[in-house]
Amino acid sequence: MSFKARLARAGAALKQRLRPESIEIELDVVEQLIVQHLLLVEQASFDELVDAVLVSRPTANQQQVRLSLIRFESFRLINRILHPELEPGKQMSFTLTPDGRRLKAVIPAVPRSRIQTWL
Repeated sequence: MSFKARLARAGAALKQRLRPESIEIELDVVEQLIVQHLLLVEQASFDELVDAVLVSRPTANQQQVRLSLIRFESFRLINRILHPELEPGKQMSFTLTPDGRRLKAVIPAVPRSRIQTWL
């Protein structure tokens, strides 16, 4: 393989990493509230996220928040941060990735219904 071909292949791989193919994502109200809270505080524990969601959406529950976080991880919208020095149950917190922060442009100030967007 020539140098020119290798350079073109490396350029294409770099372009794919920097600008991956867009994905369509649908966010329910609980997920929008999680993103809003993480945009506000930058880093939050699971309990803090549950509390933030329940303030605006009293019908929500811990399971919905847990499933939303799992879904966000699968889309690489959040990162887990481990804090082994803290007491059990508070050793993990979450923060938005750069892709997750891009959701700021589409999350309404007061989420009331599902939204669909591209990332």
